[in-house]
Amino acid sequence: MKQFILPRLRRLLRLEQKSYFREFWAARDVDFEIGRGETVGIIGRNGSGKSTLLQIICGTLAPTSGQVDTHGRVAALLELGSGFNPEFTGRENVYLNAMVLGLQKHEVDQRLPQILEFADIGDFIDQPVKTYSSGMFVRLAFAVIAHVDPEILVIDEALSVGDAFFQSKCASAMKAMIDKGTTVLFVSHDTHSVKSLCSRALLLEKGQIVAMGDANDVVEQYYSRLVASSPVQRKGDDARPALAPSFDESGEFDTRVSYQRIKNGRASFLDIALVDQQGQKVVALEFGQKVTLRMFLEAHAHIPEIGIAYHIRDMKGVELVYSDTGVEAGNHLRNLEPGKRYVIDWSFQVSLREGEYNFSAMASIPIDLNIAQVDVCDFIPFALQFSVSRGSSLPIYGAVHWDNVLSISELT
Repeated sequence: MKQFILPRLRRLLRLEQKSYFREFWAARDVDFEIGRGETVGIIGRNGSGKSTLLQIICGTLAPTSGQVDTHGRVAALLELGSGFNPEFTGRENVYLNAMVLGLQKHEVDQRLPQILEFADIGDFIDQPVKTYSSGMFVRLAFAVIAHVDPEILVIDEALSVGDAFFQSKCASAMKAMIDKGTTVLFVSHDTHSVKSLCSRALLLEKGQIVAMGDANDVVEQYYSRLVASSPVQRKGDDARPALAPSFDESGEFDTRVSYQRIKNGRASFLDIALVDQQGQKVVALEFGQKVTLRMFLEAHAHIPEIGIAYHIRDMKGVELVYSDTGVEAGNHLRNLEPGKRYVIDWSFQVSLREGEYNFSAMASIPIDLNIAQVDVCDFIPFALQFSVSRGSSLPIYGAVHWDNVLSISELT
């Protein structure tokens, strides 16, 4: 311990100029103004400084330089469980949070029934919050915020852990607060929410503002930057991508998905990637781009028949696209032997509205498909995340577009 403490002490006392760290600015030269009643979305890649910025605005982090001026009661939903005492019950934490946000006890007493109804966590309200799931945490935290009449509401992506019904309820509550004149700042990867709720948006990159203005324009810049930083797509090149000689053996895929996959040991995915027409891995796509979802599968036992499937879901978990080897090829893979490896390529044109999406992947042995009974060999709910930008296409007003045969004639 001495070899770590003494050099830092010497540097603190300015007895030594040697630096034992690399300076890193999570947010720098960020300068903007938000008017009363405005709703502003903050978007950007992971690590761009969004959460740091919100914490500085809320006062949970002190800026190294500069200052933040806020006028009004601030209610914040930042990291999951922040502001909760894990040893207190949910009911005790309701009183603690609401009173910290400026309510008197008698005001909390009056609003408690509405808070509990909104949170809808039943008898868990009288259990210590350390026993709560992430969804229960956020239900209770947002229920408090929604009923303390904040003048400034700050939310950092926490609502993404809730189910689709609860997210819809939160969106309605946020809309009601916005209509009442609450100033709202929120970080979200759900760009549809940013565009529908916000008049303005702010795009951060490497801790600095690179765009601020109309929400639609800023979201489009965000996706354009994602595409620009991804390998270039040569439009018009219809050649199938060459098979990669091998899958990624670095272990990154297995590490990334191991916490949430379900396996029975009979077969497993070795890697899953999106590749463009040149065979380059991509995760930032344009509407209309031709890509291939490539799966590498290894059999660990003799399997007479196995089906491979993928789903595409949006960031709220809504199922948008599904396909499997039975639907596409009329047959599943047959007669797999231990140690055999397979490459399954799904080539398609991306016809999704701009946004963030997720692939899930499944390899399963069919038992009775009439009742959807299968033996799951490997199921990965979050196998691969990707984004789609509008590019040069016209706006898409549905979740998915498909090709049509269009005929227009004039009646005589």
